[in-house]
Amino acid sequence: MQANDNFSYSLEQEEDYHDNGSTPTDDNFKVVIRIRPPLLREIRGNGIRPYQCTTYVDPSGRSVLLSENLPAVLSAAGSGAPSLDSYLYNTYKFTFDHVYDQHSSQEEVYTNAVQQVVLSTLQGYNAAVIAYGQTGTGKTYTVEGEPYGPERGVIPRTVEDIFTYIVNDQEPTSKYLVRASYLQIYNESISDLLKPERSNLAIREDKRRGVFVEGLSEWVVRSPGEVYQLMQQGQTMRTTGATKLNEVSSRSHAVCIIIVEKCTTASNFPGDGSDPSRMFGRDSSSMGGGSSGSTATQSIKVGKLNLVDLAGSERVAVTGAVGKRLEESKRINASLSALGNVISALTDRRSERGHVPYRDSKLTRILEDSLGGNCRTTMICTAAPSMESFQETLSTLKFANRAKSIRNLAHVNEDLDQRTLLRRYERELKRLRAELQRRNRELVDKRRLLEAEEQKRRAEQDKLAALNALEARSREFLREKEERRALEAKIAAMQSQMLMGGVGGKDWPSNNNNNNNNNNN
Repeated sequence: MQANDNFSYSLEQEEDYHDNGSTPTDDNFKVVIRIRPPLLREIRGNGIRPYQCTTYVDPSGRSVLLSENLPAVLSAAGSGAPSLDSYLYNTYKFTFDHVYDQHSSQEEVYTNAVQQVVLSTLQGYNAAVIAYGQTGTGKTYTVEGEPYGPERGVIPRTVEDIFTYIVNDQEPTSKYLVRASYLQIYNESISDLLKPERSNLAIREDKRRGVFVEGLSEWVVRSPGEVYQLMQQGQTMRTTGATKLNEVSSRSHAVCIIIVEKCTTASNFPGDGSDPSRMFGRDSSSMGGGSSGSTATQSIKVGKLNLVDLAGSERVAVTGAVGKRLEESKRINASLSALGNVISALTDRRSERGHVPYRDSKLTRILEDSLGGNCRTTMICTAAPSMESFQETLSTLKFANRAKSIRNLAHVNEDLDQRTLLRRYERELKRLRAELQRRNRELVDKRRLLEAEEQKRRAEQDKLAALNALEARSREFLREKEERRALEAKIAAMQSQMLMGGVGGKDWPSNNNNNNNNNNN
């Protein structure tokens, strides 16, 4: 069988029968398959032939059988376990880390395929969950789903687990900072779904941050509700459109980015309960763990999680795309083809990890760490069970079969420099506390100064009052003194007119004339 013509990566190593017995990928890169239930229009059929299921999931949940005549293949097996000794009815068998049939629930897929990868970000690992598949096979439903209830998808459940762990962390010295971003790649242009005015953003790379989108907004979030609000805001801005296969088809690749910074200031030893997976009843020994022994007195671990909902692969003849939708389909298929080429280069056993064409598209550039780099990745490939989607399902399974050979080399991102946002927050808090203490001291000093000035003012008022009283008393004294002088003068004047008899034995001359005059009078 030929692969979908929209994909240019080599399938020379695929087997046509085709039972691939290679062992599943290691824990750093897992590939799972999710087969959605048939749609009502598929069950009704096209009027020519009734609905026919083409997929069978082995009871072990590890293998999937794809056949154009599945009932005949299962019947030939007798017991119901299919046999593939021939090329009967164009039949294929693939083995993956897990295959989820059409009856699988959102909780089952998340708990078994995603949760362990998500929780590793709390230990400082990079992680990614990538949904790949044909248009209308349930990628967006798997990644987003509903914000509440049992239909919650990967993003809501991821957010819940992250904040549940943080709230229940028993380490008193641990501090966390959680940031969220949301972007889309539409027609090879990157735009910020949380700040729509930021479009045509550029991809950069440095040793500390790795590959990142320059100018992409980051929002500090403190609860699941805040993340849901951002996601709903971003989803309303995402480009969608109707096709024959999907009335609300995603016309862009969307990437939700969650960054968790964890600062520990006390020594942590193995078995101290710092492994987030233990809270959820998992043994993290298979995850590689972090560094052994005690950690530094203060260290910051930075985990980055990419939740990727890829636009669906499309065959124009099937989707009926024309005009704008046709151009979108070309861009979507070109970027997915670039993704296939990257996977082909990463898994080509004939070369020792030569050139990998990450730069051929914006999508593969952003996913560079997730594919063969410093990351723990789970790829969820979605497929349809109907006959009309047989070729697309086969192409998806072959793509997934090649991808499972990818080997990632994940390690803990322990940031010991001064550039993490959490450390900057700590420094800013320290500066603000020092500023507050300084201002408090200044406030105390000002209060004391005001009290001293008030005491001085009161003393001056008392002094002025005393001077005024002294002046009044001085004026009263002067007035009394003047009155006394006047009285003494009056007394002296009166005394000067009084005669004292026999004073000093003085003889006064007689004045007969006067006496006579007086007598006459």
